[in-house]
Parts: sequence; structure tokens; C-alpha cells
Amino acid sequence: MTELELVASGGIDPRNLNRSDYANSLAAEALRVGLLTEDDMARIRGDMMNALAEVIGYATAGKSSSVLTSTAEKLAQSLLFNISTCLLAEPTPEKAAALLRDRRMSELYAKGYQINKKRHDEAKRLWARVRYTRLEHGGAEYDKTIDVYFRRYLSSYDARTGAHDKIYLSLPAYGIRGAFHIDGAVRVLEKLAAINAGKRDEGVIEGSQPIPAFYEERKEPNS
Repeated sequence: MTELELVASGGIDPRNLNRSDYANSLAAEALRVGLLTEDDMARIRGDMMNALAEVIGYATAGKSSSVLTSTAEKLAQSLLFNISTCLLAEPTPEKAAALLRDRRMSELYAKGYQINKKRHDEAKRLWARVRYTRLEHGGAEYDKTIDVYFRRYLSSYDARTGAHDKIYLSLPAYGIRGAFHIDGAVRVLEKLAAINAGKRDEGVIEGSQPIPAFYEERKEPNS
């Protein structure tokens, strides 16, 4: 569902919904318009903590219920991203709010995880196609994007514990720039596959957080 499709009905104002933090912004807006109560919010918060404990258990193979604060923060981000993914799959914000009210957070997390896992699988399939149909003279950054950045991102991506992880790309010659979650990575790879196949594409895919200094901050070590 695109931002333009976040259509208001039943009092929900789409201007108050933040796609990058959909679960939290939807809960706040649903509370504002009366689709959720304070008791619902208290239950959701408690259930979030239970779901996070389950994710921590998975991440530690059940060996520990406590992790470093930085690790807990990352796992909480992954939990929220998967929940948001599940909620964004609903046709309307009201239906998504009903899921928040009626379902366990671990269930929403599991559904979102399955969506992002399928996206990861699709990204790997598309990456293989892009690698073997690459342009002969695509340029150094084009080759590095395929052989280094996508290889690193797709090999380390884990939809359970790092669903929110992004890939940072800068290919202005091909209309690609910014920070992309796994769904955006799929769109980029689809675009590259189409370009490799000779299909003219002048469209631009710009992810969030276009950071000009990214490559300066994350220089590759000299080999």
C-alpha cells in the first residue's frame, strides 16, 4: 500500500500516519479518534514486551532472556518493522487498527516476518538475474553496487532480527539514490533487471535518507 492509498475514513487522518513508523503512528491516531482505548494501548504495550522477549529468545537460541541494550534496541526495531509491515498490508488504516486491538503482537510480527522473508527471497532471485545480465559498460559504481553493496546487504539481512535494515545506494545515472528497506531493495533490483534487459526507464527511485556523505563515512578498505 502506497502513501497515497492511506485513505482516511472513520475519522483517521492519513496525514498523522508515518509510513516509516506505522505501528506507533497508527496506534496514536486510532487512540485519538476512539478506535483504541487507553486500556487497549496498555495491553498493546505489554504485549509488545512479551513479543520482544520472544524475539530475544530466538536471537539467543533460547540461552538468554537479556541482551546488550544496543542489541535489544535493534531487535525492538525489527519487531516494530515487521508489525508495521503486517499492518501496511491491510487495505485500510481502520482494518489495521482492528488488528492492533484484537490480535497479539507476536502474531502480527510473525505475519510481517513472512512478508519480509518473501521479499528477501525475491531480492536474492532478482540479484542473481542482475548479476548475470549486467551491462557490459555499466560503470564502476554500478558494478560495485551489484558485487559489493547488494552482496553484503542480502547475505546479512535477517527478516527476524534485522527486518528494518537498509541498503544505501547512489546511482544517479540510473535514477537510484537513497536508503532502502528490503521492499525498496526489491524495487531497485527490478529496475536494474529491466535496464539490463534493454528496457528504457527514465523513472527515479529515491529511498529515504539520501545521504551524500554516506560513501565518505563508510569507505571501503584498500585492498
